[in-house]
Amino acid sequence: MARRSRGKNLADLEGKLGIIRREVLKVLRSLKREIARREEELGGLKAEYAKGEDLVRGRKQPGPARVRRRARRSRQINWKEVFRSLPARFTLKTLARHPLVGGRPKGHLYAILSRWKKEGLLARDPAGGYRKATAQPKPKRRPRRAKPVPARRLAPARKPARAQKPAQQPEGQSA
Repeated sequence: MARRSRGKNLADLEGKLGIIRREVLKVLRSLKREIARREEELGGLKAEYAKGEDLVRGRKQPGPARVRRRARRSRQINWKEVFRSLPARFTLKTLARHPLVGGRPKGHLYAILSRWKKEGLLARDPAGGYRKATAQPKPKRRPRRAKPVPARRLAPARKPARAQKPAQQPEGQSA
């Protein structure tokens, strides 16, 4: 028969170490809670100190924090619909006043006009502004004809005096 060793085995040691480990973890958790509580208290004390310091120096107390409203996102514009609703000839001002455009900055409107030109939907109008590519340009005006000057204002036209030819003499006679 084999003899059992009187020494402690590894399982016995791990059991006792596990108990000690759990006790140490409990102590560490309680210390962590205590540190968090005191840091929170310290933060409150620092804020109170800053208020007192501001009062002593004569600075105004900040009012309640203002709630900033998020900027409203402007709605999406259907530029094809805007283009369809524009007259055959229009200006940038006309486009800016369009109800669907909604007060967009001029730079944005110039970008839209540029895109329409590139797509061949739009052209510069010789009369000023823009015209849709389907619209015919205004016919150019013919210059006005000069009004005839009344005859009475003109000085009588004088014909240059013609030099009179000497009268022909018959051949046999000489002067």
